Amino acid sequence: MGEHQLEVTNESSENWHPRPLRPIARLLQELRSQASNQETHIEHHTCSGPSFLHNLLPILEPFLLLDPKLLYIEDRIIGRQQAPRSSVSHKVPTSFEELKGWSEITTPCDCDECAPWLYQLGTNSAHEAIRYELRSVDACFASPRLATRIALPRLSLRFYGKYEAMRLVRHHVAWLEKTYLRSNSVKDNVLVLQLQALLRAWNINLTGRDMRHTMSRNQQLQLIKLLNQVFFFGAIPSHRAAISSGFDWLPDSEKACFGIGTFNPIIGTQVLLHPTLYRNGGDLGDPDVRWRNRLGTMLHELCHAFLKAYTCRSCPMHDHCIGPRGHGRAWQILVAKMEEVATKLMGGYVDMGRYPSLLHDLQGNGRVPSKHDLEVLKFGSRWEIVKEV
Repeated sequence: MGEHQLEVTNESSENWHPRPLRPIARLLQELRSQASNQETHIEHHTCSGPSFLHNLLPILEPFLLLDPKLLYIEDRIIGRQQAPRSSVSHKVPTSFEELKGWSEITTPCDCDECAPWLYQLGTNSAHEAIRYELRSVDACFASPRLATRIALPRLSLRFYGKYEAMRLVRHHVAWLEKTYLRSNSVKDNVLVLQLQALLRAWNINLTGRDMRHTMSRNQQLQLIKLLNQVFFFGAIPSHRAAISSGFDWLPDSEKACFGIGTFNPIIGTQVLLHPTLYRNGGDLGDPDVRWRNRLGTMLHELCHAFLKAYTCRSCPMHDHCIGPRGHGRAWQILVAKMEEVATKLMGGYVDMGRYPSLLHDLQGNGRVPSKHDLEVLKFGSRWEIVKEV
């Protein structure tokens, strides 16, 4: 065939391509491989839903607190390879600028916007769909002209969570945005007015250096109930009075914990707060900072309880979204919007401890947030100066 003869290599005829076409052939093979991997991801991340053994998890939780070695039983029930171990400690950045540098070299973002195939429900998924129902809000507004019926999310409370974490959070963020940030009727919302009036009346109680002497448990429960109505449309389950008090104080020995919020189907929602600690941002003597940050801590803990009550733990992405210590991507996105709304309603910054919580989870699993995560969560210079007490 002369000098224009095409060179043939030892490759099989199936994979043989003329030299000028080989780069194109390799590209096509890579694209086919990526598509195959994507299909594998979709299949692997399809949630088949909880089994009847999930009914044992609420009973098992107290024993896990007493003996963490029993976590392997929870691993088997949920179907995960290994539960996150809080005893593991990884290096954390010393500044926000250092964290941004780390995020520049991390793997690509795997959030539900950048890698949606990881979060697909699939045809065999048992995840609950989030539905909306029309409810009368006549009693929620001070002005009769605003009396109307609006669509509110309707969540089904089961013995175990039934909602995919990121989908639940996206719906709740959209509800907060529509209700409080893009609405002109916030100033007439009776629940918001009640919350503002209560916080003014109880300012001296919330600003006490030791809240055990200035605020009763019943007052805390009343405030938690109102926060639940304003920020969670009353979706967070109450506590079971016959079993649990619903609220208590953390002991003085806890020097690195501002609060705990959790949910168990047997006892309901439980919130614990430290009576003296708060995120002061360097303003130790400012009572205005004190009550805002204690309010932020309460909302912080209610977000934990909300996600614990409703998210599906058997979903392969659950632990990734919730985080090894509860402050993963789903929690961060929810709290970022919650903080924005609370700051608007309270007329000043309400700190919910997002950045210290991000570092807390990074210390637990060593997973650096992506560049996209940091952009979405809008961490900035303010977070660098926030110090733990």
